[in-house]
Amino acid sequence: MTRPGLTEADLALAAAAAAQRDGDAARALAAFERARAAGASPKLTAQGHALALSELGRAEEAVAVYRPWFERNRKDVAVWNLMGVLLKRAGRLTKSAEVLEKARRMRPSDISPWHNLGNVLAQMGDHARAAETYRGALRIAPKSAELWRLLGAEELALQRWNEAERSLRTALRITPSDRRALALLVQALHGAGRPAELDDTLETALAAAPGDDALTVTVARHASRRGNRARALALLERVIARNRTHVDANFLLAHILGDGDRRGANAALARATEGDPTSFELLDRRIDSLVRSRYDDETAHIEQAYTLSCEMMARFPDRLPPAARTLRTVLMRVMDEDRMAATGDLSDLLPHWLAEGRHSSVHYELGQVTTLEDRIALVDWHRDWGRKVEAAITPLPPVTPALHGARKLRVGFMSSDLRHHPVTYFALPLLEGYDPDAVEVFCYSFSEKPADKVQTHLASKVTAFRHWPGRPTPQVAEGIAADGLDILFELGGSTAMNKLEVMAYRPARLGASWLGYPHSAGLSRIDLILTDPWLHPADPRLLIERPFAMPETWVALSRMFAPTPITDATPEARKGHLTFGTANNPYKYTPFCLDLWAMVLRAVPGSRFVFLRPEAGAPSFVANTRTAFARRDVDPDRLDYIGVRGDHMRHYNEIDIALDTAPHVGGTTTCEALWMGVPTITLVGPGFPERLSYSNLTNAGLGDLAASTPEDYVAAAADLAADPARRLQLRHGLRAQIAANPLGQPDRFARHFYGLARKVASE
Repeated sequence: MTRPGLTEADLALAAAAAAQRDGDAARALAAFERARAAGASPKLTAQGHALALSELGRAEEAVAVYRPWFERNRKDVAVWNLMGVLLKRAGRLTKSAEVLEKARRMRPSDISPWHNLGNVLAQMGDHARAAETYRGALRIAPKSAELWRLLGAEELALQRWNEAERSLRTALRITPSDRRALALLVQALHGAGRPAELDDTLETALAAAPGDDALTVTVARHASRRGNRARALALLERVIARNRTHVDANFLLAHILGDGDRRGANAALARATEGDPTSFELLDRRIDSLVRSRYDDETAHIEQAYTLSCEMMARFPDRLPPAARTLRTVLMRVMDEDRMAATGDLSDLLPHWLAEGRHSSVHYELGQVTTLEDRIALVDWHRDWGRKVEAAITPLPPVTPALHGARKLRVGFMSSDLRHHPVTYFALPLLEGYDPDAVEVFCYSFSEKPADKVQTHLASKVTAFRHWPGRPTPQVAEGIAADGLDILFELGGSTAMNKLEVMAYRPARLGASWLGYPHSAGLSRIDLILTDPWLHPADPRLLIERPFAMPETWVALSRMFAPTPITDATPEARKGHLTFGTANNPYKYTPFCLDLWAMVLRAVPGSRFVFLRPEAGAPSFVANTRTAFARRDVDPDRLDYIGVRGDHMRHYNEIDIALDTAPHVGGTTTCEALWMGVPTITLVGPGFPERLSYSNLTNAGLGDLAASTPEDYVAAAADLAADPARRLQLRHGLRAQIAANPLGQPDRFARHFYGLARKVASE
């Protein structure tokens, strides 16, 4: 019953206003919908209705609801401004920037379009334009601490340390309690390499406000970056003792603990989630941490990450691009083809990752290509990423002339995996097998883990082992430059704890890539990439760097390939059926790869396929792979699963023939299989990540197992399946065959490497 003089529309609008005051977006939305149904004017409903939808995560609906009002009021700056904001929330950043730019030009004195445009450009990763836009806004509102802080953040992103410091100190003069500005000032002083001044700034602030949790977290973050882990942990424990669910403290604690204490990291993230159960960022970080967890039951962590990933996709359907990397990592591991497809195509995701500068996001995507154009586009993405990085970094002045005369060659290897890790399995011949009278070898690691026995051994063998956890990238580059290298090889790309951006400073006369990232990294200041005759792509558009062209092989097996016993009989002879299998990472199990494996199983009736992976013990992985093969007309009861991590080598005794992944093929896994007497069938593609096994097989005397077409791949697998005599001979003869070929001759590999390095350094 309506009150006298008030219509149903009036009452609904009043209810909507009350709900907005209470911050109840769901109640506001329902009220606006009643108001619209009762005939309320769009002037009174359009903005509130759209904002309520947007706040509830229904960003595309918000844009659709607001669009008619936007079309009717195309001369109203405020309408243009809000449409730009709604488009931003919907993830349509390019269109949002266009709309806000129009609003800015319509009324240059209005601060809101400037402010919002700067935010959109910052999110797009266009830091230079964002900074210029904030400067324009500050001409209108020079006393806005928030704008000075935002400008400082963009100057930080551009590594303009001194400019960032000035902007952030201005923000703090206006609002001394702004802890976000202080946190950014910490980054500016850190980047500028002024640790003493930074220490003084923070300790003075903390002494003045010892109970300030936000400030204490900022000081802890700085202590962690300075490598003072103990102080950082003590400060965070102090905050968490006062406030168990403090979000920022637990978030930072999880980051510091990381891989070294995933149990503690997961507990911290769970506490943070109690503090803010609606946070998208926390959910994203929890999933990422769980899927990296190896303690206790790894498959239980995978299952929990998968459950949370499904929850994320349901709760935040409009935020899939920012979450896609984390989600795809999980969905790849459990082989959920349908949800994987729902996260988007690579062509949709690459622009987001470029805007965010997320080079590491692309590592797991190198096999998500179909056409030559896809492969070229992926190279172009890396090149564009490199241009953005190099635009913000001035190379260091050259200090090392070309190598001449009898001077020792000085070679550096940069990787945080120079420990008990597959990278060292292949780097070891070069770190042990050089002539100290002719060569000096330097290693650089940024690993935050304690040194293990392998790292300690390497440090005793090389000229110098620089272990610099927490050191800022510019200081790393300066430290490397001080060693006067002729050539620096980066071995890790953007994998965990590596510092690929160091190469943009050109800290050595020549920069090169090898081993850890099987693709052009993207930086033009990386001059060379190690290749061999089999690995090098025929199409020059598929590499950015010049080839560091080894004459035979790009790797050689070191003594770290332990002599795991090989069983006498083949698995087929022991079990009565032939077993194909893989130990490759599931991120390489593309739909094309699964099609290929299914074709092989259909071509060899009675054969089985085994997954030798940690994920093979996860119920979701089992269920999803069974579904995937059933879709491809293969009885899922022909699949077997060995869920194991670390102690996997002996399980190659259960595989007759390894089937390589495609398009992104195996590297370490192919070498492991061959070492265990298991022949591997591979498909050779045009790109660098598609040719690693081709090199391994050819350099082991098994080039005939490298196929050039899918049909040849299936035929090669079927032919080998029908040749038990050859398989038995390979089972027990492959190690000797490897030793007689380049893949098994590490000393020969080292001679070729250092001979070529001397030649290249002399040019």
